This record gives sequence, C-alpha cells and structure tokens, in this order.
Amino acid sequence: MNRRTVLLALAVTALSAAGCTTAPTTGLQTAPRPTAPDHSGQSLWHVIDKNGKTVAQLPDDDPLVTTVRKTVVLHSGIVDNRDHRTVATSAAGEFAFYNKGFAASLDSQHYKTKLERLFTDNRLATRQTSLAWYKSTFPEDRTTAKVDMETTIEFTAGDAAYLKAKQLALHTPYTQRRTISLAKTGDRWLIVAIEKNPLTRQAKTLPGGGDGR
Repeated sequence: MNRRTVLLALAVTALSAAGCTTAPTTGLQTAPRPTAPDHSGQSLWHVIDKNGKTVAQLPDDDPLVTTVRKTVVLHSGIVDNRDHRTVATSAAGEFAFYNKGFAASLDSQHYKTKLERLFTDNRLATRQTSLAWYKSTFPEDRTTAKVDMETTIEFTAGDAAYLKAKQLALHTPYTQRRTISLAKTGDRWLIVAIEKNPLTRQAKTLPGGGDGR
C-alpha cells in the first residue's frame, strides 16, 4: 500500500479510520481552536532548501502560513467530525480539499462507498476535541507545503460489538499524527497526499497537566 492510499486503509480499519470523519448532526460542528506544543519561541513553519536545510522561518501570522493552516483545520474538521446519519454529505465535502489526482486515486478505490458502509453499518460517530501542530515546511518557491500535525478525536456512538472487536471505547481520546502534503493550484491550496500514523489511545493527563488548549 502506497502512502497516497493510507487515508482509505485507515478508514476501513475505523480510525486507524480517523482520517475519515465529518461534522455530526449532533456534536461538534466546528474544529477547535488550533494549538501547538511548546517550541521555545521558535516558529514551527520552516522554509527549506533542496537539501532540507532551513533557510527561513515564518511566523504564525504570515499570510502563507495562515492560508495553509486554515485549509488543514477545515479539512480535519470534516474528517474528524463524522456521523453515520450524514456521512454521505461529509464524504462529498471532504473531496473539496483534494486536488484532482488525489481525488481520482481515492475514487478508484471506491473510497466514498466504503466509508459510508463503515459508518452506517456500525452506526459510528466521532468528534474532534483538539489539534496540535509540529514542524512544517515549504520549499523555497513556496508552492507546496508539508504540514505535520496531530488530531485528537473520540467516538461518541458506535455498535458495541464492532467497538469491542476493534478494541475501541466511547468517549475516550485517541490521537493520530498526520502529515498533510499540499500544493498551490491557482489561488487555492489543495491536499495532494495524506500520511497517517496508527490511532493511539491517549494517555491520561497527569494532575496539574494541560491538555494543549
């Protein structure tokens, strides 16, 4: 399985399916305010040369950063807030963020049909609770971007037998690290590939610890 098809593979294993989740009819409708790990005052947004060496850093309020980050936030808001009652609408909305090549790749795998069956057959619903940002990069021509981020979601509904079989629990935080590759197409930034780590049950926060918000 190549990296461009990770989105579908994770969906079919149900979050290892988190890349496949959108706004539920009851639940969180808007992505939470983005957060970032402490990085000691250093920007997370790097311009790199062809060897991968940082040649400049962009502040969080740089227009380029703002535009790219907004695309990722809106996309994650769709794929991480999903409900079996509205999954068809959600799946269609998700594709608005993909370029033609990535969309065609997913279509060739019958992604939407499989996603809808996954959620409707198992009466699944998920919601996003937080986002975190990590070092992300632009090449020197700034026409593409690679965004490293992490989302936290929870299942708010699901067939008990299915959840048990997948060792998933309701109302329990799960995190997933993602790398989102984007390219500028005209005046828009579109997603051209998504790489995901496995979904991981979040460790309980220690007393006095923050949740990154």
